[in-house]
Amino acid sequence: MTMRERSPIDHMSPEYIHRQVAAAIVADINSGRLPLGARLAGERAMAEEYGAAIGTARRAIALLREQGVLVTMPARGTFVAWKPDDDTDE
Repeated sequence: MTMRERSPIDHMSPEYIHRQVAAAIVADINSGRLPLGARLAGERAMAEEYGAAIGTARRAIALLREQGVLVTMPARGTFVAWKPDDDTDE
């Protein structure tokens, strides 16, 4: 992933920052910026890209893993496992 020109995080929002980061990751998946099977940047790079602390990035990743959107493979990284809008009827 490349550095964003502007962080998608609104530190004044009542929504938890880790949820904002998770929503930004999902938006990147849905837009094709992070395609199915793509390897995510490391936690440090992700935190920097989304303008959040490393612990916040970890919480966002954990949330998306719980939802089945991401999968983490030890010593390999975290990957996009599922595109959230795949199950919508059009």
